[in-house]
Amino acid sequence: MTFPARWAAGDVLVVDVAGAFDVAGAFDDAGTFDDAVAAGLCGLLARMARTGQRLFAVDFLGVERCTAGAVRQFVKTGLEAERAPDGGSVALVATAAARSALRAAGADRLTGGVHATVTNAVEALHPAAPEELGEPAP
Repeated sequence: MTFPARWAAGDVLVVDVAGAFDVAGAFDDAGTFDDAVAAGLCGLLARMARTGQRLFAVDFLGVERCTAGAVRQFVKTGLEAERAPDGGSVALVATAAARSALRAAGADRLTGGVHATVTNAVEALHPAAPEELGEPAP
């Protein structure tokens, strides 16, 4: 499986995930043996981090189905990557159903959190600087 990527404002790399999001070495709810899609995505983000990329928005809006194991594996790897000395920041974009699964796996602990739109995810990775906020209201 490939993960098309595109640039968003502020040097955020948006990685698109589509189709079935499964984990290697397990059987899904339908009894089908899963591929290494989750491991492949984690590997891609790790390789990009080694090149200096630090801001990632992972877009799950095109995912048709996912297994709980894949979600747990991805979130666990994302959290570990963020804690690494040269780690980056990750925000996720997903449908309402997928957001529930991601949150249940702890995705809200990722720096960028879980969002409904790519715009919101990119904004979460770039909090406004104090000088951009303006003066406090009287």
